[in-house]
Amino acid sequence: MVRDNLLADMKSAILGETKPLDLNFVYGKAEGSKFIPIDGQQRLTTLFLLHLYAFYNDSSKTKLLRNFSYETRTSSRDFLEKLTENRAAVFSSKLIPSREIEDSEWFVLSWKYDPTIQSVFIMLDKIKETFEDVENLDQLLTDQESEPIAFKFLDIDDLGMEDSLYIKLNERGKPLTPFENFKARLIGRLQKLQSTLTDDFEQNFDREWTDLFWSKSWKNFDQTYLAFFSGLLMNAGFFENEANWSNTLDYDKIGEEVFGTAFYTLNFLCQNPDNNEVHQLVFNALKEKRTYQDRVLFHAVTTYLFHAKGIDTGSLRKWLRIIQNLTLNSQIDQPVLYRRAINGINSLSENWNDLIEYFSRNGNVTGFSQEQIEEERLKAQLILQSVDFAEEIYKAEQHPYFSGQVRSALWYSKNGVGKYDKDSFVRYWDKISSLFERGKPKHGHLLRQALLTYGDFTISVGEYKTLCVDDPNEAASTPSLKRLFSNHGNVVKCLLDELDTISDIRSQLEDIVNKATLPKIDWRYCFVKFPELFKWMSVSHLRLRKVGDELLIIPNKSSNGYNYEVFSTALHYALKQQGIRSDLESELGTWAIRYLRSMEHKVKFKNGKFIVIDAKDIVVLKTKTDDPIAEATHHLLKL
Repeated sequence: MVRDNLLADMKSAILGETKPLDLNFVYGKAEGSKFIPIDGQQRLTTLFLLHLYAFYNDSSKTKLLRNFSYETRTSSRDFLEKLTENRAAVFSSKLIPSREIEDSEWFVLSWKYDPTIQSVFIMLDKIKETFEDVENLDQLLTDQESEPIAFKFLDIDDLGMEDSLYIKLNERGKPLTPFENFKARLIGRLQKLQSTLTDDFEQNFDREWTDLFWSKSWKNFDQTYLAFFSGLLMNAGFFENEANWSNTLDYDKIGEEVFGTAFYTLNFLCQNPDNNEVHQLVFNALKEKRTYQDRVLFHAVTTYLFHAKGIDTGSLRKWLRIIQNLTLNSQIDQPVLYRRAINGINSLSENWNDLIEYFSRNGNVTGFSQEQIEEERLKAQLILQSVDFAEEIYKAEQHPYFSGQVRSALWYSKNGVGKYDKDSFVRYWDKISSLFERGKPKHGHLLRQALLTYGDFTISVGEYKTLCVDDPNEAASTPSLKRLFSNHGNVVKCLLDELDTISDIRSQLEDIVNKATLPKIDWRYCFVKFPELFKWMSVSHLRLRKVGDELLIIPNKSSNGYNYEVFSTALHYALKQQGIRSDLESELGTWAIRYLRSMEHKVKFKNGKFIVIDAKDIVVLKTKTDDPIAEATHHLLKL
């Protein structure tokens, strides 16, 4: 960890175990007796806190230590002043510093939510843990001869900006980091624009915004800060590939809209620390494994805040709700689909303050699933028509499995005269929601078995068909149960009509399966009677394939490998229940398991019948009934 490594290096240098520690370059401005750092605030703050600890029993140093001021927010500045005055009580306590501070009379409860103070808490606890066994720390730290910790000061006014800054630092053997270089060039571009935002942008960049990113990701502070601008610029179309983007970017093409978007977004995040939804949408797009959907939702946030000048006018939640529903329920997993979704949001930006009204009237937009667009139009109309219906829709959209997609319950709630009934919607949605939890159905294959008793619910995937995977974040090639239920088909409706939310759902599903009277020549009977068949299928695909008169279980995504005929596999388990050993085997030159062998007898399933062949290749049985599995089992039991 960066923090642990820095403190460990400081300790080693102070104890003389290693050479003096060079904290590298810190550049800023010297104004009279004041030094205002433009970069390196984290290193300097850590050094200040270490001095607070080293001199916590020396009151003569209080005046000197109070010269350090963190001018991010009034709360940060006031806290550091109080900490400096009360450092003796803080560090002499048996409690860890953060706990002692929180329990102190001078501590203001609201300070807990200041990201600067949160970061200081973490560092104070670690400093005490690291240095509490070091004797005479104050003397060692300020030893004039050894100078265990030092940094080099570079005046920004002497260095200039952009490339000249990079070159002059490089001449000293310490080139700027990618983030520092980007920041210098970005600010240089802003100054050329002579924007009214320039002064506030520069100050916030190194104060409030720095605290924000430090509090969110102090381990990877620079990378996260840089990722914010990478996402902003990529969404704006400045580049399609992030590789080495900050060095290849044409900074002269960056206009005021980009700076305004960054300014209003970051200020909103700083001023609204409790808005967890917006914070999450932004920082999800800054993580290393961000998805195209993360980028699109990030664009939704920044687009709104740019147009709203960083203020939630009361429509932010309404805007985000619809964009989230569209994004999370559309396939956005390729660059071209991502760009279409970005353009779709841009086309909606004029309606940032009244998106529900816009969708209720028209809702024309491209770049997202047409089915989801239609759903949002319908919901917008119902929401504006009825406050009660709106509350039920909002509540249903919170289900983590469906991510705002509730159209099946709406469809089923439509009455004979084309009206949507709120109470009917609630009843159907309660049943649907009781079957699923985050990321999966609650009752797994039992739900599929119950559905199969009402009909063939499989969805075609090219030459295959699938029993629908669990994961709602499906790939385009593998439909999920979320897709099945959102298609509002008759099989799903039959199951829902049979269920009630008062009794135990699992017991009801088991009862449906146990009482099923499927034709025993129907492949669905095999899965309902022998759930072990699901074990032969990949949970990521759950595929079947019809080949001639055979239905094959496909263990993986495609049939390029061993595949298993459904009835033969079911017979294998029927024989196992009777204590009869059997082995599934393939014919020479084929991948499909074409028969099973039991007691030297070969058993094949063809044209709806089992054919039993003895060791002399003589047919000893060809089933005749409509229950071929039971008939074949009965015959083999007699051998």
